[in-house]
Amino acid sequence: MVLKTIKGRIILIISVMLVFFGVTVIFNIFSLIKSNDGLESYTVFSDRTAVISQVEINFFNASLALKDYVVSYDNQMAKSFLQSISYVKDAISNSTGEASELQNLIDKINIYESSFNSIVQLNNEKERLINQDFSNMYIELSQYIAEFKDLAQKNFVSTLVFYSDSFLQSLDSLVEVSSTYFQSKSQGDKNSVLAAFNQLDSYLLTMQYGITTDDLKQKFAEIQEFVTQFKNTFEKIVQAIESQDPIIQEMEQLRVEILNLLEEQRAQLKEQQDTLGSRFIKENNRSILLTIILTVIAFVVAIITVIYLIRSITKPLLELRNKINQFKEGDLTVDFQVKSKDEIGQMALALSEMSKELRNSMGSIRQASDKVQESSVNLTKTSQESRENSEELKRQMDTIQTYAEETAGNVEEVT
Repeated sequence: MVLKTIKGRIILIISVMLVFFGVTVIFNIFSLIKSNDGLESYTVFSDRTAVISQVEINFFNASLALKDYVVSYDNQMAKSFLQSISYVKDAISNSTGEASELQNLIDKINIYESSFNSIVQLNNEKERLINQDFSNMYIELSQYIAEFKDLAQKNFVSTLVFYSDSFLQSLDSLVEVSSTYFQSKSQGDKNSVLAAFNQLDSYLLTMQYGITTDDLKQKFAEIQEFVTQFKNTFEKIVQAIESQDPIIQEMEQLRVEILNLLEEQRAQLKEQQDTLGSRFIKENNRSILLTIILTVIAFVVAIITVIYLIRSITKPLLELRNKINQFKEGDLTVDFQVKSKDEIGQMALALSEMSKELRNSMGSIRQASDKVQESSVNLTKTSQESRENSEELKRQMDTIQTYAEETAGNVEEVT
């Protein structure tokens, strides 16, 4: 029923065009949404790659701070290390990725940080032993030797006085080489310190044979005990120093493992990013191609439907115009019927009815004209007969008149 009217066809064509263009627009919107999702995913991978880069930079700064710290033991370097590690942990915690891989990375970084804290604790313990125990023991031991020397002088034991001075000189030398060792941490300087302790033990062993009084013996026993404590303190310092080396080696191994994990993360992200980028480009190109195809189809359908609409209107109009021209030329037999069922078809039907009525009217007029013509012929015949009768009557009258005149003449002649 819709196609039987021009208005219906126009509405149908507009609806079809709107449907096709609507499908094209919806597909474009869907493609844009999908492209936006792809861009967001690509951005996520880019952000994660940037996070990995930032983590590597901060971890590199932490490694530099560690190297500087184990050389200078500067507290500022320790703060720099902990701050860089904190940045690394925060960046990894806020990153999105495989939970197991991130947890493994965080665990190793926690171990790395814990190892550094152990080094700091060992160094603090070393500094405490050096600056407090070792230094105080050196001062106290020097005082003990000075007191022992005074007792030896009071007891007139010159050999003990001599060895006391030698002991003090060796003690000063020991402290000096100890300071060198505490800075260099080299095995050679350590051996020098141990040799200095052996020298002290040698002096003590020699001094032991020169003790003659109980007060010297008591003071000497205190010196021996204090030297033992002094040596034990040095051994604790050595242990605090040498315990750092395995930890530093372990941290170096952890550093390599962490960098390898970060590199693996970067490689995976790069691979995923490249894959996503390639897929995104392909999908985007396919969407563009489909959009072009749908747009072309929509335009073709629009053109075809418009042509169909124009032809469905103009073709019956042209047929009707030609028939009207024939009708105008006097051809009353023209049939105005057209195939169209729309308003044009209705108008053609009305013209056809009008033509039919006109033909009927013309037929009636022709019949009436024939009757009039027949009556005119009969009237003409009657008139002609009347004329002939009149002429005959006139001739008869003339004859009668002639006879009358002749009769009158004859009468006159007779009379």
